[in-house]
Amino acid sequence: MTLKLKQNSLDWALTHIERYGDTNIFPRPFEYKAISENWVTDLKPFLMNSDILNWKTRSERRCLTPKHRYGFRIATQLDPLDAIIFTALVGEIGKDIENSRLPKRNKIAFSNRFKVNRDGQMFEPDWNYKAFLEHSIRLSGYQKYNYIVLADVADFFPRIYSHPLENALSECTSKSSHVTAIKRLLKNWNFTISLGIPVGIQISMLLAELVLDDVDRGLLDNGAKHCRYVDDFRIFCKTKIEAHEQLALLAKILYENHALTLQQNKTMILPMNIFRKRFLLSEKTKELKSLKTKFDDLIKKIGVDDPYEDINYEKLDVKQKKQLDELNLLEIIKEQTKKRDIDIPLIRFIIRRFSQFDDINGVNYFLNNIDRLYPVFKDIIKYIQELRTINKKGRKIIGGKVLKLLKDSLVGHLEFHRLWIFNTFTNDFEWDNEDKFVSLYKKYTDSFSRREIILALGRARKANWFKTEKKNINSLEPWQKRAFIAAASCLPGDEYKHWFNSIKRSLDPLEKAVGNWIRNNPF
Repeated sequence: MTLKLKQNSLDWALTHIERYGDTNIFPRPFEYKAISENWVTDLKPFLMNSDILNWKTRSERRCLTPKHRYGFRIATQLDPLDAIIFTALVGEIGKDIENSRLPKRNKIAFSNRFKVNRDGQMFEPDWNYKAFLEHSIRLSGYQKYNYIVLADVADFFPRIYSHPLENALSECTSKSSHVTAIKRLLKNWNFTISLGIPVGIQISMLLAELVLDDVDRGLLDNGAKHCRYVDDFRIFCKTKIEAHEQLALLAKILYENHALTLQQNKTMILPMNIFRKRFLLSEKTKELKSLKTKFDDLIKKIGVDDPYEDINYEKLDVKQKKQLDELNLLEIIKEQTKKRDIDIPLIRFIIRRFSQFDDINGVNYFLNNIDRLYPVFKDIIKYIQELRTINKKGRKIIGGKVLKLLKDSLVGHLEFHRLWIFNTFTNDFEWDNEDKFVSLYKKYTDSFSRREIILALGRARKANWFKTEKKNINSLEPWQKRAFIAAASCLPGDEYKHWFNSIKRSLDPLEKAVGNWIRNNPF
């Protein structure tokens, strides 16, 4: 028995990743540029001819990532070819999974409703967290509901047990080969342990929804009125006794069906008036809603349709500039840093606005208060990377401050944060500080840091370093090896061509694609 993926499935999977990224956690690997350039001629035929039932999973990478100020989770970034295969494979049974779930008309599961299009879309955009909140608000306004159960699953993705997932897959689709292939992929990524699905890659969300569908049905069959967004449950009850009963029922179904438990600190029963006050009409919710409304009104006046489109501040008229300045975005951030717990969604919204307007005024404040803004570190680094109008001298200064975070702040101890710090220097050489990269490579030996530093060394055109190190390429793990193949393109003249040709026979298809692509796009 063999299983080969369809051409349109593979094309859609690559389009999806190119548009939405391979994860929402890590920087997008440069390998996808190489894959796109070599897709039609080499990589798509290779994948189409591969028997997915006997596919040997490639080297994924994992690291600890911050979930909030004192919480962490393990996130996974799949090898790019594995990510394409996994997305295409699950995508081929995506309609079967969606059709097996409680229908949308029930208005229970608001997350990740499968609906693809040729532009790479995976989930129906109107079924989102906003719709979940709006439905919660409507239900909370019904006089018959006096109490609400709020509950989150503890460590949901890492603790998804494989056997119930496999059973649910077998029940929802007749494509047994796909079920077997998915089972084997997950088993290989989990080192044969029957727990967890990759955290971060979007197609995993569809599998997670399938896991929780029987929980939704169990609650529904027992008369519960509830709605859910991923692992966030809300059950609306008439009495306090009913609320306790429904909470116990939810805990029982989760444990008996999936060996899952609820987060104690996020599970509670509240009178409906308290819920509305604390969760729907809280000051910080009002603040974010008000700020978004003001901002949306402003960009409409400017004539911008896309609320995330880049906007040139200098081209605004005097009145428009005044309206933007009156939003006092930086002051809102400053107020937040004084609070015990920062409002993460609000700060992320503001940081995105700074990036959108290419506003450099937040840089120094963000970096100087990075320990307080720890939960939004990635957002701050992405904002800095996207700045467009800073001169060469300014970029060098900022680059130095970013590197200084490694020893002067709380963020330097985590691989995930170092990854994003070093990533700043991988796309161009304008952030300078290239004289520090060799010593940083020696100091930080983890795979995440070294891969980014190798790319930074290439951007800095440290050809002598590559001349010395190229003999050691086969000792590098796959993610570093591909980075080295790309970054070594800074070698002068035909030296890179001769070196690459000398190792080409020993390379795998993705490594060859990187070498072919980088010849036309040298560092």
